[in-house]
Amino acid sequence: MAEYDKLLDIKNLRVEYHSGGKVVHAVNGLDLSIGEGQTLGFVGETGAGKTSTALSVLRILPQPLSRITSGSIVYKGKDLLLESDKSMRQIRGKEIAMIFQDPMTSLDPVKKVSEQIEEMIRLHEKNLSRKEAHERAFEMLETVGIDRRRGNDYPHQFSGGMKQRVVIAIALSCSPALLIADEPTTALDVTIQAQVLELMKELKEKHRMSMIMITHDLGIVAEICDQVAIMYAGKVVEYGTVREIYKNTAHPYTHALFDSIPSLTEDQEELKVIGGFTPDPTNIPTGCAFHPRCPYATEECSKREPEETKLSPTHSVKCFRYKQGGGKEQ
Repeated sequence: MAEYDKLLDIKNLRVEYHSGGKVVHAVNGLDLSIGEGQTLGFVGETGAGKTSTALSVLRILPQPLSRITSGSIVYKGKDLLLESDKSMRQIRGKEIAMIFQDPMTSLDPVKKVSEQIEEMIRLHEKNLSRKEAHERAFEMLETVGIDRRRGNDYPHQFSGGMKQRVVIAIALSCSPALLIADEPTTALDVTIQAQVLELMKELKEKHRMSMIMITHDLGIVAEICDQVAIMYAGKVVEYGTVREIYKNTAHPYTHALFDSIPSLTEDQEELKVIGGFTPDPTNIPTGCAFHPRCPYATEECSKREPEETKLSPTHSVKCFRYKQGGGKEQ
């Protein structure tokens, strides 16, 4: 990816949480980038550090428990970690927007949904009059498939899928360049999930924005993403295009994730699971963090961390099974 193509470029990001005398290592030297107009699938088990990474980009990590100890988050040539609080308030919502996990708790229960959309618009679009912002809010409702007359209703009068559409309308109200969607379909049934994903695809194309889709669902990744980043214990262990990750899976953890998907063609009495447990974030294993659960682990895996190996210009993996020049070791 050419340097000027990188809308967001994260280097060596480390995030810690301090609580009860313990240090939780949530993100551990993460490198990640996304180009203009691309959709990146951010995949990993619960506790891998995906949401902490997203909150770091917007600089809304919970305080005073959290701490970014190193790294850079460069957005359009500016390191967001060096920006002032005032500057970040202008970037959030306007340049970078986020759809949070639970639509049930993302909306203010005592405000009409149109007022909540209008609030975002008036915050960032200073040139619009109150009347224009009000009309824009109702237009955004129609954009996400909600009758404008519902704008005077309150969140409790909407279903889960409708609430999620309102949250999407708020996130897109100022046409951000980057949308971070943190498991936006987790609380929705399968039918509504498909509708919301199709809506997000359409709006992404319409607004020509980049998107980071945080999810556990590899099916969602295949449906809407261009690139995939597989995260484990606070690090990206494999990165590539959707085709490369799905057709030429490299990292043992990625293999294990795919093996956990139920088969539609085979009779299975039990679902396959990844052996062992996710690592304790207060005590990350030395070497490769996945080695206690990896069927291919060697003594070397427990002693030092594997470096990134390029398998193609767009496909990389961190695993000792692959040589620096590319290709699996025999």
